[in-house]
Amino acid sequence: MFRLLLLVLTTAGTFACAEVAFRAHVRRRFEVKFPRDTENLVRLPAPQGFELKPNAAGTFPGGVDSTRTFAYRTNAHGLRDRDRSGKAPGTKRVLVMGDSYTFGYAVAEEEAYPQVAERLLKERGHPGIEVINAGIPDYNSRQERQLLQQLMPVYAADAVVLSYVVNDAEPSTALPTPPDETYRHANSWFLAELAEISNRHLFKRRVLDTRKDTVSGAYLDGFAEGSPKWRDSKQAIREMRDLCASARIPFVILILPDFTQDFDDRYGFRKIHEAVASWGRDLDVPVFDLLHAFRGADHQTLLVPWDGHPNAEGHRHIAEFLVARIADEPTLAAALNRKDDHTAK
Repeated sequence: MFRLLLLVLTTAGTFACAEVAFRAHVRRRFEVKFPRDTENLVRLPAPQGFELKPNAAGTFPGGVDSTRTFAYRTNAHGLRDRDRSGKAPGTKRVLVMGDSYTFGYAVAEEEAYPQVAERLLKERGHPGIEVINAGIPDYNSRQERQLLQQLMPVYAADAVVLSYVVNDAEPSTALPTPPDETYRHANSWFLAELAEISNRHLFKRRVLDTRKDTVSGAYLDGFAEGSPKWRDSKQAIREMRDLCASARIPFVILILPDFTQDFDDRYGFRKIHEAVASWGRDLDVPVFDLLHAFRGADHQTLLVPWDGHPNAEGHRHIAEFLVARIADEPTLAAALNRKDDHTAK
């Protein structure tokens, strides 16, 4: 019994030492290897991770052909949107949260669908409704939730639209993720890494559940039963809804399809659309799936060929859909036609 107890204690002590040493090693390596910020990206604590520098200008590369680039600039709050003064009496603001699709990746600023939607509303007799582009490339749901909390009082939003894209449950890749964020679901970082190495080199496939939050191009895996990625995304959506409920403003979700896929029965991410729509129903949040609106369209004519994001025509279609929802969705229409005002800081 003594020898058995000694073996157990020695093994436990060895693993404890390995755990402490491994955590110290990966944290030290991360701090030495990666700078606090890159061009126009500023590192923030998790879960937000980073933000775009205010009043900056630069270029981003294409996702398919990185030699092709497009220019962008940011306003005083680090958004790809014009600077806005305090909200005038009678003005209503729709804050559109999202990632690179909302930001307008690979198209000009004026071609991004929030900007197009604002112009369409003005042309159709609603000059008092502003649509603010709060899309940040590579943001996921957890990051969008953090940004929403910052921006709601700044812009005195009257309504919030969350644009959900099929990779919104995945970790961000714009800057390297701190290890405390990568291993946040793992009780043991050391064992999680051992499982990861075993999957990669021994099994050549995912056999062991690592609980390590790593980026995967297989977006459907993040929505498997019990997936921590989808659980985190769901929690972030719930918190966004609650933030809006506390401010007494409507919150709606647009599900944007992957423009690199056919908009028909061959579309491969339908399960993700269904999961988000179901969660919206559970939260009593209006959800609009644009996959239905694009069904039958030729996706090749609606994307940037050297990148894969929607082109100007694709953005125009999204803007038309958003404007229609602003006009006829009851909670949005009621909020944007109210006579009360808020004043932006």
